[in-house]
Amino acid sequence: MIDPARKDSDTVMSKKVMIVDDEEDMRIFLETLFKKAGYETEVAINGEEAMRQLEHGVPNLITLDILMPKKSGISFFQAIREDEQLKSVPVIVLSGVTRHSEFFGSEARTGPTEFVEKPVAPDVLLSKAKELLGE
Repeated sequence: MIDPARKDSDTVMSKKVMIVDDEEDMRIFLETLFKKAGYETEVAINGEEAMRQLEHGVPNLITLDILMPKKSGISFFQAIREDEQLKSVPVIVLSGVTRHSEFFGSEARTGPTEFVEKPVAPDVLLSKAKELLGE
């Protein structure tokens, strides 16, 4: 029987998005956006914390800021693209820095990757996320 209270977003609950950003406002925005769209979320304040969290499970998608303390988005991105278990995880790089591919070099061509300029339009971000997740 179909539950009339069920939303389309309920069908994606099994998909987890890891949000890696040092700016609290951005983390809250992204977490709210993805939760409202029906995704589970996990949040890290920098690449170092994100690497520790990845030891406990692999998300379906990662959103990643570039400029962060401790372990930058670039270092984190390079580390996951060199890891056999993580290199195929889709990544959406969010940054105000232009010409992203110059920062990431050849790693940007390894695994599914999208680059989105800050400020982020919610509909654009969700569209790219769904595309990378094959939805």
